[in-house]
Amino acid sequence: MENNNVSVQASEEVSYDSLLKSSKLHKSREDYCMQQIRPVIDDVIKRAGKTDISILEIGFNDGRRFRELSKIYKDAAFIGLEVREKTVENMVSLGYDCRLVETEKFDRFFTSGETFDIIYGFGVIHHMSDPYKSLESLIKLLNPDGVIQFFGEHHRYDLLSHLYTTIKGNWVYEKNVSKVKRKLFRRLFARYTTTFHIGYDNNGFMICFKRLNNIYCKLRLHRVPLWNCMTIFARITK
Repeated sequence: MENNNVSVQASEEVSYDSLLKSSKLHKSREDYCMQQIRPVIDDVIKRAGKTDISILEIGFNDGRRFRELSKIYKDAAFIGLEVREKTVENMVSLGYDCRLVETEKFDRFFTSGETFDIIYGFGVIHHMSDPYKSLESLIKLLNPDGVIQFFGEHHRYDLLSHLYTTIKGNWVYEKNVSKVKRKLFRRLFARYTTTFHIGYDNNGFMICFKRLNNIYCKLRLHRVPLWNCMTIFARITK
């Protein structure tokens, strides 16, 4: 992300929330996010044979998920990155290690030799001006056998997200979504590991309705690229 793109994404005015304002539906979406990331953390802890692992969240938004995970995994060292200054200031005031994003070249951002067992995020890669170079810079920050995982990524063929962005009028913040392509992520990860998966998962609208979502999944509609988000996973062995 060039500095001008960081500034655009850092706008305090833009809303990244759903068109649906129901707190119950928002809670369902947050629960779903926790159901996605917790097995990733649990698996890394099991593989490492220790609980004091290091975890980096890219784009922690309002920080609620970050705070909840910090309480659940008390021995883990959590660091959070976010582009919006007020959000970072709020988290720092609460005692969390959260930092303001300065560059998309993340391996240059961490200059003190900090590395991580897990790097994850929800819906942030498609905000980056060069998602592949940015992801590669994150790979450089992983410990041996470290895991990188991103959920809910809008992508070039995600027509539902394109429609949503058009309705919200947020194209200035989503201008890089057309760069997110499955085959290019596969090509990137293949240079570092054979253990990776790039697939598709439920869109953010459907997961808010549990009964409909169950039917949706049984029909395997959550695997169709045209109206679902991309999920990206890799375990890097150096």
